Amino acid sequence: MTTPTQNAENLALIVQEILTAIVRLRSNRQHVSDAGAFRSQMRAALQAASQEARQKGYTEQDFRLAAFAVVAFLDESVLNSHNPVFASWPRKPLQEELFGGHVAGETFFENLNALLRAADSKNIADVLEVYDLCLLLGYQGRYTIGNHGELRAFEHAIAEKMRRIRGAGQLAPNWAPQPGRAHAPAHDPALRSLGYAAAALLGLALLLFLVFKFSLNTGVSAVHELAAAPAIRVAQ
Repeated sequence: MTTPTQNAENLALIVQEILTAIVRLRSNRQHVSDAGAFRSQMRAALQAASQEARQKGYTEQDFRLAAFAVVAFLDESVLNSHNPVFASWPRKPLQEELFGGHVAGETFFENLNALLRAADSKNIADVLEVYDLCLLLGYQGRYTIGNHGELRAFEHAIAEKMRRIRGAGQLAPNWAPQPGRAHAPAHDPALRSLGYAAAALLGLALLLFLVFKFSLNTGVSAVHELAAAPAIRVAQ
């Protein structure tokens, strides 16, 4: 890992486009009529994120670890979508194409354990934040069939290490809402429930991606507000 840097945008923001597509896919709001085009779009987004990460001072290993988590989450979400357009995806998930493996459900947690054991640094916290977001947004990996208590233990361990490195405060503080930005409608009961979930997750800031590089708001509700918007269509 690289030494701590003072990045205006951390890795979680850099991979926001892929995370947003995953959330939309999981909520059936991501229209995909061509799996190949969607795959190409995700590869292009990862390539752009890789370049941005280097510009922000992250090492190749920093980004590779974060990208692996996001790709594992994407593959799991595609497979769980049961969309017939993805019928060929299981034969070659994106993790195999990009990382040469087919067991991301195990490797994700091996990487996470290594990060939790690593010496404290800002960039370690930034990579951990990406893993934490994947877990909080629903990634399960090898725990799909049970033992969710271990998942909660991982989330607790991540939070403790990040708090030790960053000090007290919210996850992803750069996602704090700015004056004048749109918020979820107060009358929507589903979004109110998500607001309660956000409070229970200690003010977790998630992502709002509106047009290519959109503005960001705080909370799980912001992610689901985005997922409820009209689907982004993948170019044919």
